[in-house]
Amino acid sequence: MTEPCAVTNESSDRYKAMLLRSQQQHRLIGVHWELTYRCNEKCTHCYLDVLPPGARLPGELTTAEAKRVIDELAELGALTITFSGGESLVRRDFFEIAAYARKRGFAIRLYTNGILIKPEVADQIAALHPVAVELSIYGADAATHDDITTLPGSFDLTIRAARLLRQRGVKVILKTPITRENWDQMEAMRALATEIGAGWQYDLTIVPKHTGDRSPLKHRMNDNQLLEVFRREIDPGSWHLTPYREDYRFCGIGLTSLTIGPYGEVFSCVGARVSAGNVREQPLVAIWRESPVWQELSGLTLGNLPVCSTCELRQYCVRCHGNAAFEDGDMLGCSSVAYREARLRRQALRGKGAK
Repeated sequence: MTEPCAVTNESSDRYKAMLLRSQQQHRLIGVHWELTYRCNEKCTHCYLDVLPPGARLPGELTTAEAKRVIDELAELGALTITFSGGESLVRRDFFEIAAYARKRGFAIRLYTNGILIKPEVADQIAALHPVAVELSIYGADAATHDDITTLPGSFDLTIRAARLLRQRGVKVILKTPITRENWDQMEAMRALATEIGAGWQYDLTIVPKHTGDRSPLKHRMNDNQLLEVFRREIDPGSWHLTPYREDYRFCGIGLTSLTIGPYGEVFSCVGARVSAGNVREQPLVAIWRESPVWQELSGLTLGNLPVCSTCELRQYCVRCHGNAAFEDGDMLGCSSVAYREARLRRQALRGKGAK
């Protein structure tokens, strides 16, 4: 019974070693591609100011431009592309673009709300053999979910999509931003995913819009709600307190991934959104290899974050540099939301006997 575990551990070690080499070599592995900012939902927590699904947007990358970018990503040796939006399926050329990416050998992941996934669309998605399709749900019932999406009936359509995809053997992950409206439905959402045959993931991240609009923050849990979530969800045995190291990174920003926007802008990541160039102005290969942005961001280690390096909560912190920039105005400074979460996470862990 021990052999499978040994193989799994060995595979995990090989993956970690490969990832470390890639980070050291600044090798591109993963791409997050926002194909459009149009969407058929208008979620009240969204960090984007989405546009109507039928909006005429001549500025979006054309099909030909998208294929050229895919060719350049292949030249760089990237392995995975995650297509998202907005809602990527509102693009009429989505399947042409995605099929071309598969033809060039990329592993495909799709983020979608699922509203447009009818049986024939599910067939097309299954034909892409995606690594996974991730569907957003905002509650365990229609009332909670639809109140966030502001689209009556959206919960039923999303769940229908999940079932259609599972019937075709597609790996499905239901994912949920945890809010003050749904935090007490976590177990019900986990059970719903299990019943469908899907995975379930949650995220505590609720951020301001990238325009500076702070209205999404009304959905954040209060301290008591967040503390209760930590008490329920955190396993002290799996939370490792990392000793202080100046080279410690909170994330891999600038090392092995990038984000592409609908209009060709190349960003550091979805969260921080530091621009490194535009694929309409220079080849993506040149942006990845020559932009000074990557070198600057690769220096975001604990030793170069003056506030974090001396913070007593650093071992409990899950910091996003983008949150620090957008919400607090300084990418190198304290992220107020990360500090709050770290304080409550420490309280929950100590309450479970962790030191």
